[in-house]
Amino acid sequence: MFQLHKRLKHIKLRLKDWNKNEFGNIFAAKKAVEDKMQELNQTIITDGFDKVRNDQVIKYHQGWENLCKQEEIFWRQKYRVQWLKEGERNTRFFHRSTIVNRSHNRISSIKDEGGHLLNFHEDIEDVLVQHFHGIA
Repeated sequence: MFQLHKRLKHIKLRLKDWNKNEFGNIFAAKKAVEDKMQELNQTIITDGFDKVRNDQVIKYHQGWENLCKQEEIFWRQKYRVQWLKEGERNTRFFHRSTIVNRSHNRISSIKDEGGHLLNFHEDIEDVLVQHFHGIA
């Protein structure tokens, strides 16, 4: 049993090193790219448009989008781990995540054909019923 524990600790350290070398700190890298893009944009504003600087901004923006995707994956994985730990039980986390999911699936306002924003449940329901009867 001691050998297994020792090996698992070793694997954990190797995985941490791999993560650090492969991905680094996503949040620090994202902040650095944002700062560099801000600096380049400011230079373009003060010194005028320059094709080379503009290409650099585009390159940094693509890197920033990649980092945003990595950050999103990070948070999704973190959420799933927490869900696996606590989601199966009747916990506060489970109830909070259920409420959040319900709020994302709710229509809180809608524009009618005239472009007016409707916030009341009855008005929204009337518009949806009219729309779906028009389709059928």
